[in-house]
Amino acid sequence: MSDHWKMEAEIEYCVPCGYANLAANMVSELFQAAGPALAISLKPGHSGAFKVTVDGRVLWNKKEQGRSPHIMEVKELKATVSNMLESGAVIQSN
Repeated sequence: MSDHWKMEAEIEYCVPCGYANLAANMVSELFQAAGPALAISLKPGHSGAFKVTVDGRVLWNKKEQGRSPHIMEVKELKATVSNMLESGAVIQSN
């Protein structure tokens, strides 16, 4: 892990399903929550994937939920990331 950020996030999204805009919106929300303390990567996927993972913790998985998150759930994910950063509940690897 870099000295520049404290957490890492990965957003896997289904390319054929057209979830790129949803992934871009999630990037924006997560960046608002953590700013440069969060390294965010996008992972193109398939088969209906939309999965948000922060420091190894799956915060949303469309395959488990059966749907994409609605706006209030996105706001909850944002708050969760903010709380993880503030509480120091991140996985540190050195």
